[in-house]
Parts: sequence; C-alpha cells; structure tokens
Amino acid sequence: MKITELRDYQIEFEKIRADFNSGFKEINSLRKKFTSDYPTSRIRTLTLDEYVTGKGGQTFCNRIENDLNEWGNIHGSFATKFGVYFGKFGKNSTSKYRIGRKEYGTDENVALKKILSAIIELIENKDDLAILKKNPISPMFKGKILSVYYPNEFLNIFSAKHLNYFINNLGLDNDSKSELDKQALLLDFKNSDKVMKEWSIYVFSKFLYSSFGRPNDEIKEENISKELKKFNLKDFPPIESLKFDYVELQTDELPEPKEKRKGKETKIDYSNRSRKFKRIGDRGEQIVLRAEKQFLKKNGRKDLAELVDQISERDDSVGYDIKSYELDGTEKLIEVKSTLRKIGKSNVFLSANELQVAENENNYYFYIIYEVGSKRPKIWKIKSSDLLNDSNIVKEPILYKLNLNTK
Repeated sequence: MKITELRDYQIEFEKIRADFNSGFKEINSLRKKFTSDYPTSRIRTLTLDEYVTGKGGQTFCNRIENDLNEWGNIHGSFATKFGVYFGKFGKNSTSKYRIGRKEYGTDENVALKKILSAIIELIENKDDLAILKKNPISPMFKGKILSVYYPNEFLNIFSAKHLNYFINNLGLDNDSKSELDKQALLLDFKNSDKVMKEWSIYVFSKFLYSSFGRPNDEIKEENISKELKKFNLKDFPPIESLKFDYVELQTDELPEPKEKRKGKETKIDYSNRSRKFKRIGDRGEQIVLRAEKQFLKKNGRKDLAELVDQISERDDSVGYDIKSYELDGTEKLIEVKSTLRKIGKSNVFLSANELQVAENENNYYFYIIYEVGSKRPKIWKIKSSDLLNDSNIVKEPILYKLNLNTK
C-alpha cells in the first residue's frame, strides 16, 4: 500500500479513534478480570461444567467467547474449537458432553485434562513460536487465549479469512499459512509505521476494520440488492496460496473495430471504476514483488532478493513500480500492468511519465499479469523496447492536460 494512501486512511480514522477509548476501558477491565479469575493454577483444576460451553453460566469458554467478544470475535465456528463441549452434533438431537477432536480421545474427562494442559502450555510459552504452533488447541481459540493473556504481544484478530483479507488489502507479502505468523506480519506492519507504532493493538484492529471492513465474501449474494452487486468486489485468494505461470506470448494484429451499437445511454461510474482498477493494480504489484523475490532466492541470490523494492509505495513519479535485479546484479525496472482477464485482447494504460521512462531506460520491463484475481495468475515479462516498438500494438492518446493561467 502506498504511504500516501495509508495516511489518508489514518486521517479518516483519527476522526473516530477517540470513540473507542471508553469501549476499550470497559472490555479491558473484563479482560483483566478474566485473567485474574483464571490463572494457570485454577485452569489446571477446572471441571467439565466449569469449562464447557453449551450449559450456560459463567464458564471458561462462555466468558472468553461471549463476555470478551468485543476483544476479538471467535463466533461463527463450531463449538468443537474448544475441544470438548456440551450440546448436539449433526443429526444427533441428544445434548451431551462431546469431544471435538480425535486426538483428545473418547473419554470427556481425559480429553478435558489434555485441553487444560494445552491451554496452560500456551500461557507459559508465549515466546516460543515452535511450541505455540505445535500446540493442539484450535487456531481461533489459541489466538484468543494468547491475545487475552498477552494483549500487547498478540493481535486480537483470529480468523484466517480476516487475516488474509487485511494482508491483501495492505499489499503485504506472506509465505506462511499459520495464523500466528499472519498476526505477527500485521503487527510488524503496525510497529514499523511512524503513526501506528504508538497505537495499542486493540486500536490497530479497530483501524483495520474501520478502514477496510470485513471480507466481501461474508455478504451473501442473495442479500445484496441489484444496485449494490456491481460494487461488491470478490476477495482475492491468500497471497501464499498462489502459483505463478510465466508465459511467452506473441502479439497479433488487432481485429477491425466493430461498429458501436446505439443503445441506452448510461453514466459511467468513474469512482467505482477507479477503485476496481486500483485494487487490481495493487494485487498485480503484490504478485510481481513476490515472484521476483522467489526467482532470485531459487537462483542463489538471496542477497538481491532482499533488495527488491516496491518504489511505487513511496513515490509515483519515477515511472515504474518495482526495482529488481538480474542474477548478475544489474538493476531491472519493472512497470506492472494487471487484468482480471485471460490471455487475449486487453488494454494497457500508461502515463506520459511511464512512457518516457520506458523509452529511455535500457533495462525497463513490463510485467503484464493476466487472471490477477485467480490462484494461478499468468505473468508475461517483456522488455519495454520490444513492446513499444511492436507494429501490432496501437498507441491511443486518451488524456490531455490543459495548462491554465487565470486571473
């Protein structure tokens, strides 16, 4: 994400940031009460009825899920996340103690002891990431426990879908499927920013939800009015799940333009179009940044991979998006162009500055990304001189600057 765009979001958030202060005091008080009521010495001795959800009352699971919901939501997933619970399952209408995971065995009391030991292990080993990852507690429940007991060290967002959504919106690179790693990545982003490093983690999570909302696929299609459907953009897959295909393409003569039919006049929503184009463009840059780093690492140039720089985040005036390197260390300037379309007819838009730089720099490349919203985007890498001098390509000026001097 460009720093200017991030600052715009932060300015908007400043208008409401104070509104969260009273809410924070209340929920933080409940959090402190919970951790005071459940030190590890008490957790170790909890009975089934003091632990489970499903029977009502002030149990460990009810309190951490419901009383502390404002601290971070873990609703929406089955009660099996707690390991053992009281209730029904599937077509079975009988309410009883049930074990949520096979590794806990078949006896409820034995399962409870394993679960409580695992919870204590989390609390006592917060700095050992290997132990935390190996711990059998379900990811959302694990994240909630760590955040409640260590609010200044663990992010209070626990859903993998939500973590992926924010990572994609911020344009961050990620190699891990672990929720703990994704939380840490977002916290590193927070702590590296001059503005947000002073915020609490609670406020940071409010900033993310206030600025970007929730994943679009949480809105059911049938609940969206016809007028809103064109504005509901599909969420991109997690960046770490992508496989890139580099493709060698040839241009062809453009077909003769078809005569435009006279139909009903419609007003173009330039704001919505711009929002879509920007989102697609940002995703393309995220893909190329990742692809370049992977290429250099695989070819033994980890040193160069660490130097790959997304210039566009800080400066739009240089005429390219990413500075990367050839294997011999030669700088490579990359302008990224992206489309949701498959390989075929498409348009590439260039600013006058981009065109000028592309025409004058020797090692300037266009990376054109097809199917940018898919799990298997196609990357066409072509040198600027080859693309711009291709006789099959038609340049069409579509924007003019008017110089004025009024008085």
